[in-house]
Amino acid sequence: MLSAEENALLCRIEGDAPMGRMIRRYWIPAALSEEVTADGAPRRVRLMGEDLIVYRDSAGKVGLLEELCPHRGASLLLARNEECGLRCLYHGWKFDVNGKVLDMPAEPDANGMMQRVRAKSYSVRESGGIIWTCMGDQGSEPPPLDFEFTQYPAENIVHMKARIECNWVQSLEGVIDSSHTNYLHGDTFKPAAGFLASTYRGDSLLVDRPSNDGKPRYEIENTSYGFRYAAIRKPLVDADKNSYVRVALFVAPFYGLFPGQEGWGSMQAFVPIDDTHTMLYFTRYNMRGPVSAKERERQIAWSGFVPGVDVDTDGRKFRSRANDWLQDRKAMQVGTSMSGIRGVQMEDAVVQESMGPIYDRRKEHLGTSDMAVVRMRRLMLQSVRDLMESGKTPLGLEIALNYKALRAEEAIVPLDTPWQKLCRLGEPQPA
Repeated sequence: MLSAEENALLCRIEGDAPMGRMIRRYWIPAALSEEVTADGAPRRVRLMGEDLIVYRDSAGKVGLLEELCPHRGASLLLARNEECGLRCLYHGWKFDVNGKVLDMPAEPDANGMMQRVRAKSYSVRESGGIIWTCMGDQGSEPPPLDFEFTQYPAENIVHMKARIECNWVQSLEGVIDSSHTNYLHGDTFKPAAGFLASTYRGDSLLVDRPSNDGKPRYEIENTSYGFRYAAIRKPLVDADKNSYVRVALFVAPFYGLFPGQEGWGSMQAFVPIDDTHTMLYFTRYNMRGPVSAKERERQIAWSGFVPGVDVDTDGRKFRSRANDWLQDRKAMQVGTSMSGIRGVQMEDAVVQESMGPIYDRRKEHLGTSDMAVVRMRRLMLQSVRDLMESGKTPLGLEIALNYKALRAEEAIVPLDTPWQKLCRLGEPQPA
Protein backbone atom coordinates (compact mmCIF):
# COMPACT_ATOMS: atom_id res chain seq x y z
CA MET A 1 0.00 0.00 0.00
CA LEU A 2 1.00 3.64 -0.38
CA SER A 3 0.92 6.36 2.25
CA ALA A 4 -1.39 9.34 1.71
CA GLU A 5 1.64 11.45 0.78
CA GLU A 6 2.92 8.89 -1.74
CA ASN A 7 -0.54 8.49 -3.24
CA ALA A 8 -0.84 12.24 -3.75
CA LEU A 9 2.67 12.46 -5.22
CA LEU A 10 1.88 9.65 -7.66
CA CYS A 11 -1.60 10.75 -8.71
CA ARG A 12 -1.92 14.54 -8.63
CA ILE A 13 -0.84 16.49 -11.70
CA GLU A 14 -2.60 19.86 -11.52
CA GLY A 15 -0.85 23.18 -10.92
CA ASP A 16 2.67 22.81 -9.55
CA ALA A 17 2.26 19.15 -8.56
CA PRO A 18 5.64 17.41 -9.09
CA MET A 19 4.15 14.56 -11.14
CA GLY A 20 2.43 17.07 -13.39
CA ARG A 21 5.68 18.96 -13.92
CA MET A 22 7.38 15.68 -14.83
CA ILE A 23 4.69 14.48 -17.26
CA ARG A 24 4.84 17.81 -19.06
CA ARG A 25 8.34 16.87 -20.24
CA TYR A 26 7.02 13.97 -22.34
CA TRP A 27 5.18 13.95 -25.66
CA ILE A 28 1.54 13.15 -24.86
CA PRO A 29 -1.64 12.85 -26.98
CA ALA A 30 -3.75 16.01 -27.14
CA ALA A 31 -6.27 15.08 -29.85
CA LEU A 32 -6.80 12.86 -32.87
CA SER A 33 -5.75 14.33 -36.20
CA GLU A 34 -9.18 13.61 -37.65
CA GLU A 35 -10.84 15.81 -35.02
CA VAL A 36 -9.56 19.09 -36.47
CA THR A 37 -9.82 20.20 -40.11
CA ALA A 38 -8.26 23.13 -41.96
CA ASP A 39 -10.28 26.30 -41.23
CA GLY A 40 -12.70 24.15 -39.26
CA ALA A 41 -14.13 24.80 -35.81
CA PRO A 42 -11.61 24.89 -32.94
CA ARG A 43 -11.99 22.03 -30.49
CA ARG A 44 -11.88 22.28 -26.72
CA VAL A 45 -9.16 20.23 -24.99
CA ARG A 46 -8.69 19.91 -21.25
CA LEU A 47 -5.24 18.57 -20.54
CA MET A 48 -3.11 18.43 -17.39
CA GLY A 49 -5.63 20.61 -15.58
CA GLU A 50 -5.62 23.34 -18.25
CA ASP A 51 -8.41 24.43 -20.57
CA LEU A 52 -7.04 24.64 -24.12
CA ILE A 53 -8.25 24.70 -27.70
CA VAL A 54 -6.77 22.88 -30.69
CA TYR A 55 -7.27 24.01 -34.28
CA ARG A 56 -5.88 23.52 -37.77
CA ASP A 57 -5.17 26.60 -39.87
CA SER A 58 -5.67 27.15 -43.60
CA ALA A 59 -2.26 25.64 -44.37
CA GLY A 60 -2.95 22.51 -42.31
CA LYS A 61 -0.76 23.47 -39.35
CA VAL A 62 -2.04 22.63 -35.88
CA GLY A 63 -2.06 24.96 -32.88
CA LEU A 64 -2.72 24.18 -29.21
CA LEU A 65 -3.51 27.39 -27.32
CA GLU A 66 -4.89 28.45 -23.98
CA GLU A 67 -8.66 28.70 -24.42
CA LEU A 68 -9.06 32.27 -23.13
CA CYS A 69 -7.92 35.17 -25.30
CA PRO A 70 -5.05 37.11 -23.65
CA HIS A 71 -6.89 40.38 -24.36
CA ARG A 72 -10.07 40.20 -22.27
CA GLY A 73 -10.52 36.47 -21.72
CA ALA A 74 -13.15 35.54 -24.29
CA SER A 75 -13.09 31.87 -25.28
CA LEU A 76 -11.19 31.14 -28.47
CA LEU A 77 -13.47 28.15 -28.94
CA LEU A 78 -15.82 30.74 -30.47
CA ALA A 79 -13.15 32.25 -32.72
CA ARG A 80 -13.21 32.42 -36.51
CA ASN A 81 -10.67 30.09 -38.09
CA GLU A 82 -9.64 31.73 -41.35
CA GLU A 83 -6.71 32.91 -43.45
CA CYS A 84 -4.05 31.06 -41.43
CA GLY A 85 -5.16 32.29 -38.03
CA LEU A 86 -7.71 32.24 -35.27
CA ARG A 87 -9.61 35.51 -34.84
CA CYS A 88 -11.28 36.21 -31.49
CA LEU A 89 -14.93 37.20 -31.88
CA TYR A 90 -14.79 39.84 -29.16
CA HIS A 91 -12.33 42.42 -30.55
CA GLY A 92 -10.86 40.72 -33.61
CA TRP A 93 -7.42 39.83 -32.25
CA LYS A 94 -5.92 37.17 -34.49
CA PHE A 95 -3.41 34.47 -33.50
CA ASP A 96 -1.27 32.00 -35.42
CA VAL A 97 -0.67 28.39 -34.35
CA ASN A 98 2.27 29.46 -32.18
CA GLY A 99 0.25 32.06 -30.29
CA LYS A 100 1.77 35.03 -32.10
CA VAL A 101 -0.61 37.97 -32.54
CA LEU A 102 -1.15 38.70 -36.22
CA ASP A 103 -3.72 41.49 -35.99
CA MET A 104 -5.25 43.90 -33.46
CA PRO A 105 -7.74 45.82 -35.61
CA ALA A 106 -9.06 48.04 -32.78
CA GLU A 107 -5.63 49.19 -31.54
CA PRO A 108 -4.00 52.42 -32.86
CA ASP A 109 -0.56 51.13 -31.79
CA ALA A 110 -1.12 47.59 -32.93
CA ASN A 111 2.43 46.95 -34.16
CA GLY A 112 4.04 47.78 -30.83
CA MET A 113 1.47 45.87 -28.82
CA MET A 114 1.68 42.78 -31.01
CA GLN A 115 5.36 42.47 -30.12
CA ARG A 116 4.56 42.34 -26.40
CA VAL A 117 1.54 40.02 -26.29
CA ARG A 118 1.23 36.33 -27.10
CA ALA A 119 -1.38 33.69 -26.54
CA LYS A 120 -0.07 30.84 -24.43
CA SER A 121 0.71 27.91 -26.73
CA TYR A 122 2.33 24.50 -26.58
CA SER A 123 4.57 22.56 -28.95
CA VAL A 124 2.72 20.11 -31.19
CA ARG A 125 3.53 17.48 -33.77
CA GLU A 126 1.46 14.93 -35.70
CA SER A 127 2.28 11.28 -36.11
CA GLY A 128 0.21 8.14 -36.63
CA GLY A 129 -3.08 10.02 -36.68
CA ILE A 130 -2.48 11.65 -33.28
CA ILE A 131 -1.69 15.26 -32.40
CA TRP A 132 1.00 15.10 -29.73
CA THR A 133 2.05 17.92 -27.43
CA CYS A 134 4.93 18.58 -25.08
CA MET A 135 3.86 21.01 -22.37
CA GLY A 136 7.33 21.67 -20.95
CA ASP A 137 9.68 24.47 -21.92
CA GLN A 138 9.63 25.08 -25.66
CA GLY A 139 12.95 24.22 -27.23
CA SER A 140 13.66 21.45 -24.72
CA GLU A 141 11.26 18.84 -26.14
CA PRO A 142 12.48 15.23 -26.14
CA PRO A 143 12.79 13.24 -29.38
CA PRO A 144 9.48 12.06 -30.89
CA LEU A 145 7.70 9.22 -29.14
CA ASP A 146 6.72 7.29 -32.27
CA PHE A 147 5.36 3.85 -31.46
CA GLU A 148 5.19 1.05 -34.01
CA PHE A 149 1.73 2.02 -35.27
CA THR A 150 3.01 5.38 -36.51
CA GLN A 151 4.86 3.69 -39.37
CA TYR A 152 1.65 2.20 -40.80
CA PRO A 153 -0.75 4.04 -43.11
CA ALA A 154 -3.99 5.39 -41.69
CA GLU A 155 -5.91 2.55 -43.36
CA ASN A 156 -4.24 0.06 -41.01
CA ILE A 157 -5.06 1.96 -37.80
CA VAL A 158 -8.17 2.19 -35.64
CA HIS A 159 -8.20 4.99 -33.05
CA MET A 160 -10.68 5.19 -30.18
CA LYS A 161 -11.10 7.69 -27.38
CA ALA A 162 -13.09 7.59 -24.16
CA ARG A 163 -13.21 9.76 -21.08
CA ILE A 164 -12.78 7.90 -17.79
CA GLU A 165 -14.13 9.64 -14.70
CA CYS A 166 -11.22 8.93 -12.37
CA ASN A 167 -7.52 9.56 -11.86
CA TRP A 168 -5.05 8.51 -14.56
CA VAL A 169 -3.08 6.14 -12.30
CA GLN A 170 -5.93 3.77 -11.50
CA SER A 171 -6.80 3.76 -15.20
CA LEU A 172 -3.22 2.93 -16.16
CA GLU A 173 -3.01 0.16 -13.58
CA GLY A 174 -5.63 -1.85 -15.46
CA VAL A 175 -3.50 -2.36 -18.55
CA ILE A 176 -0.54 -3.66 -16.54
CA ASP A 177 -2.69 -6.15 -14.62
CA SER A 178 -2.93 -9.36 -16.62
CA SER A 179 -4.69 -11.56 -14.07
CA HIS A 180 -8.01 -9.70 -14.23
CA THR A 181 -8.67 -10.75 -17.83
CA ASN A 182 -9.86 -14.21 -16.74
CA TYR A 183 -12.54 -12.61 -14.57
CA LEU A 184 -13.61 -9.14 -15.70
CA HIS A 185 -13.34 -10.05 -19.39
CA GLY A 186 -14.81 -13.54 -19.16
CA ASP A 187 -17.50 -12.60 -21.69
CA THR A 188 -14.84 -12.10 -24.36
CA PHE A 189 -11.87 -14.36 -23.69
CA LYS A 190 -12.76 -18.03 -23.97
CA PRO A 191 -10.44 -20.98 -23.29
CA ALA A 192 -9.97 -23.03 -26.45
CA ALA A 193 -7.43 -25.70 -27.36
CA GLY A 194 -5.66 -25.79 -30.71
CA PHE A 195 -4.40 -22.19 -30.78
CA LEU A 196 -0.90 -20.79 -30.30
CA ALA A 197 -2.07 -17.29 -29.34
CA SER A 198 -5.26 -15.26 -28.82
CA THR A 199 -7.39 -15.43 -31.97
CA TYR A 200 -10.74 -13.91 -32.94
CA ARG A 201 -13.47 -16.52 -33.21
CA GLY A 202 -14.62 -16.00 -36.79
CA ASP A 203 -16.41 -12.69 -37.27
CA SER A 204 -17.56 -12.49 -33.65
CA LEU A 205 -16.26 -10.39 -30.73
CA LEU A 206 -15.14 -13.53 -28.92
CA VAL A 207 -11.46 -14.34 -28.57
CA ASP A 208 -10.17 -17.88 -28.23
CA ARG A 209 -7.27 -18.11 -25.79
CA PRO A 210 -5.16 -21.27 -25.37
CA SER A 211 -5.33 -21.19 -21.57
CA ASN A 212 -7.79 -21.03 -18.70
CA ASP A 213 -5.17 -20.43 -16.03
CA GLY A 214 -6.42 -17.69 -13.70
CA LYS A 215 -3.24 -17.58 -11.63
CA PRO A 216 -0.46 -16.39 -13.94
CA ARG A 217 3.11 -16.28 -12.70
CA TYR A 218 4.85 -12.94 -13.25
CA GLU A 219 8.38 -12.05 -14.20
CA ILE A 220 9.38 -8.39 -14.62
CA GLU A 221 12.40 -6.73 -16.20
CA ASN A 222 13.19 -3.02 -15.93
CA THR A 223 14.06 -1.24 -19.17
CA SER A 224 15.19 2.21 -20.22
CA TYR A 225 11.57 3.13 -21.06
CA GLY A 226 9.90 1.55 -18.01
CA PHE A 227 9.56 -2.22 -17.84
CA ARG A 228 8.31 -5.29 -19.64
CA TYR A 229 6.71 -8.20 -17.88
CA ALA A 230 5.62 -11.73 -18.65
CA ALA A 231 2.37 -13.28 -17.43
CA ILE A 232 3.12 -17.00 -17.64
CA ARG A 233 0.18 -19.41 -17.68
CA LYS A 234 -0.40 -23.11 -18.09
CA PRO A 235 -1.79 -23.87 -21.57
CA LEU A 236 -4.75 -26.15 -22.10
CA VAL A 237 -2.59 -28.62 -24.04
CA ASP A 238 0.77 -30.10 -22.97
CA ALA A 239 1.07 -28.01 -19.80
CA ASP A 240 3.90 -30.31 -18.70
CA LYS A 241 5.94 -29.24 -21.72
CA ASN A 242 4.93 -25.68 -22.59
CA SER A 243 3.94 -22.31 -21.16
CA TYR A 244 1.51 -19.75 -22.50
CA VAL A 245 3.31 -16.43 -22.18
CA ARG A 246 1.97 -12.89 -22.66
CA VAL A 247 4.58 -10.13 -22.60
CA ALA A 248 3.26 -6.61 -22.03
CA LEU A 249 5.09 -3.29 -21.68
CA PHE A 250 4.81 -0.20 -19.50
CA VAL A 251 6.26 2.87 -21.20
CA ALA A 252 6.64 5.99 -19.06
CA PRO A 253 4.74 8.01 -18.21
CA PHE A 254 1.35 6.33 -18.93
CA TYR A 255 1.52 4.08 -21.99
CA GLY A 256 0.65 0.40 -22.02
CA LEU A 257 1.30 -2.08 -24.81
CA PHE A 258 -0.44 -5.44 -24.58
CA PRO A 259 -0.59 -8.32 -27.08
CA GLY A 260 -3.35 -7.98 -29.64
CA GLN A 261 -5.06 -10.82 -31.39
CA GLU A 262 -3.16 -12.54 -34.19
CA GLY A 263 -1.81 -9.91 -36.60
CA TRP A 264 -2.82 -6.96 -34.41
CA GLY A 265 -0.89 -4.57 -32.20
CA SER A 266 -2.27 -2.35 -29.44
CA MET A 267 -1.34 0.82 -27.57
CA GLN A 268 -3.15 2.56 -24.72
CA ALA A 269 -2.42 6.03 -23.38
CA PHE A 270 -4.03 7.24 -20.16
CA VAL A 271 -3.72 10.99 -20.50
CA PRO A 272 -4.51 13.12 -17.42
CA ILE A 273 -7.32 15.58 -18.11
CA ASP A 274 -6.93 16.75 -14.52
CA ASP A 275 -6.56 15.09 -11.12
CA THR A 276 -9.84 13.20 -11.36
CA HIS A 277 -10.47 12.62 -15.07
CA THR A 278 -8.57 10.72 -17.76
CA MET A 279 -8.75 10.52 -21.55
CA LEU A 280 -8.01 7.04 -22.84
CA TYR A 281 -6.51 6.84 -26.31
CA PHE A 282 -6.84 3.26 -27.51
CA THR A 283 -5.09 2.40 -30.76
CA ARG A 284 -5.31 -0.89 -32.63
CA TYR A 285 -3.32 -1.50 -35.77
CA ASN A 286 -3.31 -4.31 -38.30
CA MET A 287 0.22 -5.33 -39.25
CA ARG A 288 -0.96 -7.25 -42.31
CA GLY A 289 -2.88 -4.64 -44.26
CA PRO A 290 -5.72 -2.13 -44.38
CA VAL A 291 -8.65 -2.54 -42.00
CA SER A 292 -11.95 -3.11 -43.78
CA ALA A 293 -15.05 -1.16 -42.77
CA LYS A 294 -16.54 -4.31 -41.24
CA GLU A 295 -13.38 -5.07 -39.28
CA ARG A 296 -13.14 -1.47 -38.11
CA GLU A 297 -16.66 -1.78 -36.73
CA ARG A 298 -15.71 -4.97 -34.92
CA GLN A 299 -12.66 -3.38 -33.31
CA ILE A 300 -14.71 -0.46 -32.00
CA ALA A 301 -17.53 -2.74 -30.80
CA TRP A 302 -14.97 -5.02 -29.12
CA SER A 303 -13.74 -2.07 -27.08
CA GLY A 304 -17.25 -0.97 -26.10
CA PHE A 305 -16.72 2.59 -27.35
CA VAL A 306 -19.21 2.74 -30.23
CA PRO A 307 -19.90 6.42 -31.13
CA GLY A 308 -23.50 7.40 -30.46
CA VAL A 309 -24.14 4.13 -28.62
CA ASP A 310 -21.50 4.04 -25.89
CA VAL A 311 -19.79 7.45 -26.12
CA ASP A 312 -20.61 10.90 -27.47
CA THR A 313 -18.46 12.97 -29.86
CA ASP A 314 -16.22 14.08 -26.97
CA GLY A 315 -15.64 10.53 -25.73
CA ARG A 316 -17.98 10.91 -22.75
CA LYS A 317 -19.50 7.57 -21.82
CA PHE A 318 -23.25 7.17 -21.45
CA ARG A 319 -22.57 4.70 -18.65
CA SER A 320 -21.88 6.53 -15.39
CA ARG A 321 -22.03 6.23 -11.64
CA ALA A 322 -25.37 8.07 -11.72
CA ASN A 323 -27.03 5.25 -13.72
CA ASP A 324 -25.01 2.41 -12.14
CA TRP A 325 -23.09 2.21 -15.42
CA LEU A 326 -26.17 0.65 -17.07
CA GLN A 327 -25.06 -2.75 -15.84
CA ASP A 328 -27.33 -5.50 -17.17
CA ARG A 329 -28.11 -7.55 -14.06
CA LYS A 330 -30.67 -9.65 -15.88
CA ALA A 331 -28.06 -10.82 -18.37
CA MET A 332 -25.82 -11.72 -15.44
CA GLN A 333 -28.61 -13.71 -13.77
CA VAL A 334 -29.50 -15.75 -16.84
CA GLY A 335 -25.85 -16.39 -17.61
CA THR A 336 -25.50 -14.51 -20.89
CA SER A 337 -23.02 -12.04 -19.40
CA MET A 338 -20.52 -12.28 -16.56
CA SER A 339 -20.06 -8.54 -16.07
CA GLY A 340 -23.32 -7.08 -17.40
CA ILE A 341 -21.21 -4.58 -19.35
CA ARG A 342 -20.49 -4.70 -23.07
CA GLY A 343 -16.92 -4.24 -24.38
CA VAL A 344 -13.47 -5.04 -23.00
CA GLN A 345 -12.25 -1.46 -22.61
CA MET A 346 -15.62 -0.34 -21.27
CA GLU A 347 -15.43 -3.03 -18.58
CA ASP A 348 -12.03 -1.68 -17.55
CA ALA A 349 -13.26 1.91 -17.50
CA VAL A 350 -16.28 1.06 -15.37
CA VAL A 351 -14.41 -0.82 -12.64
CA GLN A 352 -11.73 1.90 -12.56
CA GLU A 353 -14.39 4.59 -12.09
CA SER A 354 -16.09 2.50 -9.42
CA MET A 355 -13.00 2.97 -7.20
CA GLY A 356 -13.76 6.68 -6.88
CA PRO A 357 -12.04 9.80 -8.30
CA ILE A 358 -8.69 9.04 -6.60
CA TYR A 359 -8.55 5.74 -4.75
CA ASP A 360 -7.06 5.81 -1.24
CA ARG A 361 -4.35 3.18 -1.65
CA ARG A 362 -3.86 2.93 2.11
CA LYS A 363 -6.94 0.67 2.04
CA GLU A 364 -5.72 -1.90 -0.48
CA HIS A 365 -4.28 -5.34 0.22
CA LEU A 366 -1.87 -6.32 -2.56
CA GLY A 367 -0.99 -9.83 -3.67
CA THR A 368 1.52 -11.47 -5.97
CA SER A 369 -0.75 -10.78 -8.97
CA ASP A 370 -0.12 -7.05 -8.41
CA MET A 371 3.62 -7.20 -9.06
CA ALA A 372 3.52 -5.13 -12.24
CA VAL A 373 1.29 -2.48 -10.66
CA VAL A 374 3.68 -2.16 -7.72
CA ARG A 375 6.66 -1.91 -10.07
CA MET A 376 5.05 0.93 -12.05
CA ARG A 377 4.31 2.87 -8.88
CA ARG A 378 7.85 2.47 -7.59
CA LEU A 379 9.46 3.52 -10.86
CA MET A 380 7.26 6.59 -11.31
CA LEU A 381 7.64 7.68 -7.69
CA GLN A 382 11.41 7.25 -7.85
CA SER A 383 11.58 9.18 -11.11
CA VAL A 384 9.57 12.13 -9.80
CA ARG A 385 11.56 12.20 -6.55
CA ASP A 386 14.84 12.20 -8.48
CA LEU A 387 13.57 15.09 -10.58
CA MET A 388 12.52 17.05 -7.49
CA GLU A 389 15.70 16.41 -5.51
CA SER A 390 18.46 16.50 -8.11
CA GLY A 391 16.91 17.48 -11.44
CA LYS A 392 17.59 14.03 -12.87
CA THR A 393 16.09 13.40 -16.31
CA PRO A 394 12.78 11.50 -15.98
CA LEU A 395 12.40 7.82 -16.75
CA GLY A 396 12.55 7.09 -20.47
CA LEU A 397 13.95 10.48 -21.48
CA GLU A 398 17.64 9.90 -20.73
CA ILE A 399 18.39 8.82 -24.30
CA ALA A 400 16.52 8.90 -27.60
CA LEU A 401 14.92 5.49 -28.05
CA ASN A 402 13.58 3.73 -31.10
CA TYR A 403 10.01 3.26 -29.87
CA LYS A 404 9.04 1.62 -33.16
CA ALA A 405 10.94 -1.42 -31.92
CA LEU A 406 8.54 -1.96 -29.02
CA ARG A 407 5.83 -4.55 -29.35
CA ALA A 408 3.90 -6.71 -26.91
CA GLU A 409 3.95 -10.41 -27.77
CA GLU A 410 2.32 -13.69 -26.80
CA ALA A 411 2.99 -17.33 -27.69
CA ILE A 412 3.14 -20.88 -26.43
CA VAL A 413 6.78 -21.78 -25.81
CA PRO A 414 8.68 -24.74 -24.34
CA LEU A 415 9.08 -24.55 -20.57
CA ASP A 416 12.83 -23.97 -20.83
CA THR A 417 12.51 -21.05 -23.29
CA PRO A 418 13.21 -17.63 -21.72
CA TRP A 419 10.23 -15.33 -22.24
CA GLN A 420 12.60 -12.57 -23.37
CA LYS A 421 12.96 -14.40 -26.69
CA LEU A 422 9.37 -13.43 -27.47
CA CYS A 423 10.32 -9.76 -27.50
CA ARG A 424 10.89 -8.86 -31.12
CA LEU A 425 13.97 -6.69 -30.67
CA GLY A 426 14.32 -6.70 -26.90
CA GLU A 427 15.57 -3.48 -25.38
CA PRO A 428 15.25 -0.78 -28.08
CA GLN A 429 18.46 0.72 -29.28
CA PRO A 430 19.09 4.48 -29.23
CA ALA A 431 17.45 6.21 -32.17
